[in-house]
Amino acid sequence: MQHDFILLDRSGSMQSLWIEALSSVNAYVAKLAEDKVDTGVTLATFDGHNGKLAFEIVRDRIIPSTWAKVTDADAQPRGMTPLNDAVGRIVAIADAGNYDKLAIIIMTDGHENASQELSVKDAKALLDKCRAKNWQVIFLGANFDNATQATSYGNAVAATADLSVKNLSATMRATAESRAAYAVTGAAMRFTTEQKERLRAS
Repeated sequence: MQHDFILLDRSGSMQSLWIEALSSVNAYVAKLAEDKVDTGVTLATFDGHNGKLAFEIVRDRIIPSTWAKVTDADAQPRGMTPLNDAVGRIVAIADAGNYDKLAIIIMTDGHENASQELSVKDAKALLDKCRAKNWQVIFLGANFDNATQATSYGNAVAATADLSVKNLSATMRATAESRAAYAVTGAAMRFTTEQKERLRAS
């Protein structure tokens, strides 16, 4: 059994690129449907609201071909970026399922700045356990070079990309192509250097 978890930062700084970010999520799922990847998709948003983690499941275990496009009516940017705590929550949900192949895609435009429960070390340990199962963890920086942050969470350079706003959807489609290969062969989801250069171009 397979599943895809998309963890989307909805902190206030995402406001200027929010529509593009949502469109990129839709593009990812559309590509999964096009490639007939046998998976379910869960979209969760997170921010720090009123001093606490606000973690909301926007789409829950949806078959790609039946996906209802997510829009700004589903969620709006606000608050801070409690990335560690959000990672803890999404991994807990993933662990509760009986998944053979699984992808966690994390999109953010800034650094962790508001977690109350978990440290970077804690979050890394959780993601390390995911990677040990050959689950895929992808970090995407939206208008943000997140290589250093992603490395601190244990992510390989090839599983991390920073991208311009105009290339959000193209990046997510490229990610979905890699996901389709992982579904069939188990090959790790990766970005080539050429892909990353193209996707970060402004």
